[in-house]
Amino acid sequence: MDDDSWRRSPHHEGCTHLVASLDQVRTLDWTQVKDLLLVIEVLSPSTLRYDRFTKRRLYQERRIPTYWAVDGEERWVEVWTPAAQFPTVERERLVWHPAGAREALSLELRELFRPI
Repeated sequence: MDDDSWRRSPHHEGCTHLVASLDQVRTLDWTQVKDLLLVIEVLSPSTLRYDRFTKRRLYQERRIPTYWAVDGEERWVEVWTPAAQFPTVERERLVWHPAGAREALSLELRELFRPI
C-alpha cells in the first residue's frame, strides 16, 4: 500500500482485524506493515453503513485481496475482493487460501457463531 492512512483512521478501531505478510509482522513495527492480505470487520449496528460502504470501498481501492464483513446478528459473512461489485455471502464455511500458502484456512461458521 502506498499510503498508510488506514493506520491513522479512527474508524479502524474496535473489531477490525488485519492480517499482513508474516515477514512484515515479524518486525514488530506497524510502520513496516505495507501489504494487508485480509481484513476482518465485525459489524456493529452503530457503524454498519460506514463499515459496509465506506471502509469496504477503501479496502477495494487499496487492493486488499480479501475483506470479510462479519454480521453476528445475521450469522453470515460477506466476502469482498477488489473487483467484486457484490459480496459472496457465506453462511456455512469460510475458506481463505492466500497466495503462497500450502493450505487453506477453513472456518465453520456454526463454530464461530455458537453461544459461549
